[in-house]
Amino acid sequence: MKNAISISVLALLALPISSRGQDAQKPLPNTPSPSIARAADSRSSFGTVDPVQPVQPATEFGLSKKFHYYLTETYLNPGALTSPAVRAGIRMANPPGKGTTRYPLEWRQGAEAFGRNYGDAWAERTSFQTARFMTGMLMREDPRYKPSGSHNVLARSIYALSFSLVDRSDSGRPMPALSNFLGAAAGGFTGNTYLPAGFNNVTHAGQRATIRFGTVAAGNLFHEFAPQMPGPMRTFFMLVAR
Repeated sequence: MKNAISISVLALLALPISSRGQDAQKPLPNTPSPSIARAADSRSSFGTVDPVQPVQPATEFGLSKKFHYYLTETYLNPGALTSPAVRAGIRMANPPGKGTTRYPLEWRQGAEAFGRNYGDAWAERTSFQTARFMTGMLMREDPRYKPSGSHNVLARSIYALSFSLVDRSDSGRPMPALSNFLGAAAGGFTGNTYLPAGFNNVTHAGQRATIRFGTVAAGNLFHEFAPQMPGPMRTFFMLVAR
């Protein structure tokens, strides 16, 4: 009887010891597993980036893509041929200047006049695009238009117009639209090398540069709202206004 009592007492004493051993093997409720702990240590040392995975740099609009964009917009776009023709026709129908400072006859009538005005419009457009490309290349400026993503017509219009002044760098950061300003200046002053007397001065060059810069703003509006335009209207603007 005494031996039975002794064995029972020893068994009761052994229970807490064995339970403590089992509890020591179980993780605490709020204690992370070893794998999670290792991951946490990695994040604490390297921020939130997994050190095994290399950090990928932001995709930039590099020189080769920028050059392809320049070729497409300047020479391969259908508007590169049709837009100067429209401008030439408008200029012949409404010649600039009055009186003695009016365009001379060889710039106002006949096929040769159309050729002169067409060449002027083409040279102005090409000079603008070329200066814009070179400036964007040097300043790492992205020439593409970035839509606003808004659904408000007024907000989208303001965004499109302001994009003429502040656009994006190759990496997507806002920056002054230097290429638009220098491109417009190049397009405006190109005509000073061949336009008739009275139209090859700084005043008229500044006027042409201002008009060219206005076409940038108009182009931004077109790009912003083109997805909602009917197909024929969108095609018309692409052939005439670009």
